[in-house]
Amino acid sequence: MMPQQLSSLTSDLCVVSSPTDQTIRAEPGQTIILPCEAARNKNELTVDWSKPDLGENDHVALYRNDQFDDEGQNPSYKDRVDLQDREIKNRDVSLVLKNVTTDDTGKYECRVHPSNRRKRSYLDNEPICIITLQVSAAGSKDELKKDEGTKEEQPEDGGTNTGLTVGLSVGLLVLALLAGGFLLYKKLRRSSQEQNQPSAAEAELQAMNVENHQEAET
Repeated sequence: MMPQQLSSLTSDLCVVSSPTDQTIRAEPGQTIILPCEAARNKNELTVDWSKPDLGENDHVALYRNDQFDDEGQNPSYKDRVDLQDREIKNRDVSLVLKNVTTDDTGKYECRVHPSNRRKRSYLDNEPICIITLQVSAAGSKDELKKDEGTKEEQPEDGGTNTGLTVGLSVGLLVLALLAGGFLLYKKLRRSSQEQNQPSAAEAELQAMNVENHQEAET
């Protein structure tokens, strides 16, 4: 192949970045975005989103020539998909998926191609993005199992917290007993002092006796 022909062929191809694999979680009924970015801007670009676990009928969305091609699209995605930016500015080929259900859970792949490839069966190059979508209702069995597993994996922390609580309770009880004992001691001591001191009447009588005794001696 001549260098000029090779250069022409290369210019028709869309250079893409290496695949990225990430996970997105959602709840049923939400509208989510499966993010993806081509390596560079390219006019007349074909964007193909698929879900391999659907088998032969894995076509989720095919966008080319500024419109969606619904031929061969899996019926479950009809009227539920769109591109975040149909003009594909800034290399954005992210897929918008509306009203997700638990059946949408799975792995999605995005491929981009020059629009001169007319048949989707020829779109067999490597994906530029691989996104795993997990759709589950809040408080579902899967989530509960996950929470229970997390609790089971943390017995040591739970034991430490329990021991700390018991220790604090015992300490507070000891302090309460000490405070109660101290107050009881002060009360008993005050009572003893009051019993040892003569009453006001007795003190006055003693003073009168002393005075009379002194007068008698005089």
